[in-house]
Amino acid sequence: MTTDPRYNYNIGTEITLLDRTMSVANVTENGYSMVSVEDGTTMVVTFSRLIECLKLPGAKINSALATTGDRLRYRLRGYASVKALKNPEQRALARYHLAMCKAVDIYVAMRREDDPKFKPSGRSLNPEKAREFIAKQTSLLLGERVRVKPQRGGEKSKDRILYRGRTINEYYQRYKALDHSEGAEEALVPLIHMRGNRKPRLCPRIRELMTEAWEKIGLDKKKTSVANVHAYLKTLIHKENLFRRLNDLPDFVTPAEKTLQQHRDTLVTETEFLIATNGQRETRRNRGRGSKDVRALAIGEWCGMDENKFSMVVSMKKAGLWSKLSEDEKAIVQKVDEYIRKRLHILILYDVASRMPLAWIITENPNSDATLALLRMATRDKTREQRRYGCQKEPARGCGILYLRNDNGTGLRNAKVIEALTGMGTINGITRTFHPEDRASDERIFGTLESRFFKLMPGYTGRRPGELPGYDAILNGVVDVETLYAMLTRYLVDEYPFERHYGVGMGGRRPWDVYQEINKSRGQVGLQDPNVRRIQLGWEVSATPSDEGVRVFGGIWFNSDALQETRDQQFFKGKVQVFVDPDNLNIATVLMPGYHDPIEVHLQMTVFADMTIGEVLQLMAEYRREDPETTEIYQDHLMQVKSRRFAEISSIGVEHDLPRSYTTIEECQALAKTIFAGARVIRTETLSGTTAPNDITNLTSGTGVFQIGGGSSVIDGVVADGPEETAGDMTNPAENPAVSGAQLPSITQVEAERPELRKGKASSQSEKLARPKNLKELK
Repeated sequence: MTTDPRYNYNIGTEITLLDRTMSVANVTENGYSMVSVEDGTTMVVTFSRLIECLKLPGAKINSALATTGDRLRYRLRGYASVKALKNPEQRALARYHLAMCKAVDIYVAMRREDDPKFKPSGRSLNPEKAREFIAKQTSLLLGERVRVKPQRGGEKSKDRILYRGRTINEYYQRYKALDHSEGAEEALVPLIHMRGNRKPRLCPRIRELMTEAWEKIGLDKKKTSVANVHAYLKTLIHKENLFRRLNDLPDFVTPAEKTLQQHRDTLVTETEFLIATNGQRETRRNRGRGSKDVRALAIGEWCGMDENKFSMVVSMKKAGLWSKLSEDEKAIVQKVDEYIRKRLHILILYDVASRMPLAWIITENPNSDATLALLRMATRDKTREQRRYGCQKEPARGCGILYLRNDNGTGLRNAKVIEALTGMGTINGITRTFHPEDRASDERIFGTLESRFFKLMPGYTGRRPGELPGYDAILNGVVDVETLYAMLTRYLVDEYPFERHYGVGMGGRRPWDVYQEINKSRGQVGLQDPNVRRIQLGWEVSATPSDEGVRVFGGIWFNSDALQETRDQQFFKGKVQVFVDPDNLNIATVLMPGYHDPIEVHLQMTVFADMTIGEVLQLMAEYRREDPETTEIYQDHLMQVKSRRFAEISSIGVEHDLPRSYTTIEECQALAKTIFAGARVIRTETLSGTTAPNDITNLTSGTGVFQIGGGSSVIDGVVADGPEETAGDMTNPAENPAVSGAQLPSITQVEAERPELRKGKASSQSEKLARPKNLKELK
């Protein structure tokens, strides 16, 4: 059981809880009986409830009102402490008076050792020895030199001069009369802040005219100056003076511009004045407060992403070529430089917990492709950049992104990027427009780059137009994009992580040390599945799979056993979707319609292993690059040998009188007219002594078809009642001499008999067909 403390507050103590001021009336067994100061409502606050409310913001306890009536606050006209006074000299005098009173305490204690009845007074504290002792002790307590008399001669000294005995005694008696709960400095401080004439020097009518001038002229979006308002005030006072002269009243004197500005400060605050002149949006952007809290504890838990324009001219020309160019060429290069300067942007993604940069991209246009490239770099290993650009330290490793905060840039907030982040399971947070306080740490990294990196580069243009009037940024813009990216990479890997960082939660630590500490203690957000990462952030290509795999980008082949097995099992015909990581071509992902799982395919061309698509295209460009003169020589050579080959082919045909295997255009046109003219093509007749293949099995006799034997045809026979056939019933036409070529009927005779045979066929169609009789075994 927890014991709740019971505080002994004096009756009349004011306690403010939840923005409600109450006065303690009594302490009961259940709690504190309190009376509301505003409406006199009586309530009982339990002991535990009071403890919980005192922990909340806004809780106040004023116990001085019950003991001393809070007299010191009334003495200072509302100030609760000397430290709240504006005048530093007034605060220094309060410390000096307190040290002097403590020194008098020491002097009185020393005197009472010899004379117990000693009482301090103006006369007893005024002797030279007493004042010298008090001055010496005051110097020791205050830490400043205190003199008894002003120093004679020389420059004016800052040493303090001790008061006379009567003044010392006045401050000492006030010091001794204090309650133990009251502050000594508040009682001993001189009321310098209340000196002077507090009455207004301007009459109410002039103040009304000044207010009217500020409302009509001063509080305007055009940002009129105090001089403009003062000029309008003169016209108002002139009209007022004309009216006063009619009534024999003295003229008003126009106040000075400083008085007019002070009157504005009494009308509106600085924030209200900025809203009136700059607008609410710009005022919120400049004076809005940000968060001073530690936003993330793990690497990748909270990341920031932002884009910014270069503050320097980046040129495609090399140093030293400018002097060799003509005036026209210089003008053209300047236009190109201006275009490049306007188009180049830098995109940075960094970790909030460690302040380590995770990815950086230089692009002409801040579009979705550049943002996806930035996300790919943040979620992959950056050893390639480390080796390529000669970094001495290790960059931040790839990690997952749990929450990503970005602004309303066109390249950061678009459907393609948001879809990719959602597919990877990343929470996408879009901050408010014109609210840099929402992403103060994101904006700060660009300020550091501006002051420590870009400002030292040749071609720096300054933070604002006209900042460097004597420096020609275009003339000095000789750094190309590749060199700039290499230097930027080395800065973000070797320099920035090892400089002290004084941001919120960093405390002067170095980002690399914080990165190592978090990695050991709390770890990093896990990486996404490689297939999911390629599908969401990679490049998508449609391809038709074959036995060789899939081909993308014109000549890069991918294949795997899983792809071929799935293709055979699914009987797939058509195109598949291939997702390739442009930064790593070793593995790609294939999605086959109708198949539920992604399929991994491997690079088949080892020459492209561990290369990016950009490097592959650059390599192919190097392969195809050729001197124009060499190309012309090779082209002439090829045309010569091809012409010789065609001439040789034609001569062979002429020498051997070979038939022509080609058709001329005139012949093709003549055949086309014949085909499409609507004429019926007559079939050619059967050659003499031949039979069409479909007439051989015809039951009727025809041209080239002869009937064997005088009886009925085999297929026209009737089924016999019993086995009566004998071996002699079947004769071999080859062995029967009666059947000879001379005895064969002629074609004319067969044609004459054809109608009768047709009638016999029609009459025998209703009979059953039987097997042939007297079949002889073939030898």
